[in-house]
Amino acid sequence: MAELPTKINLTVVTRERKIVDAQVDEVILPGFNGELGVLPGHTPLLALLKVGELRYRSGTTVSRLVIAWGFAEVLPDRVIVLAERGILPTEVDRTAAEQERIAAEKELAYLSSHDPEFSIVEGRLEESIALINLGREH
Repeated sequence: MAELPTKINLTVVTRERKIVDAQVDEVILPGFNGELGVLPGHTPLLALLKVGELRYRSGTTVSRLVIAWGFAEVLPDRVIVLAERGILPTEVDRTAAEQERIAAEKELAYLSSHDPEFSIVEGRLEESIALINLGREH
């Protein structure tokens, strides 16, 4: 019987750059239907990701970033995340995020949930809120 891995090789990339490449103990992904926790030895799967906070732990240190849409390939010893956008805590402009939140809330007030623009504006709102929350703790 093969031994279970003790670490996960986490890689997070966007079209523009590689954001994370680290050996970690745990990964928590913003899955489309809720958070998805991954430990070493996890069953292989593909996951659709939504806008939200991705967390990963190395020992007692927890790191966080915001991703916007993407996919994750989970294997027993690695997690590869392909995201549309990725923002680190040091890159958050809280003022701009707050302005985006206000603008998106105003736009949503005038849109029907059946409007094609609704989901786009809702995504902008979710991303701005995630950025505000991420920026608070940096």
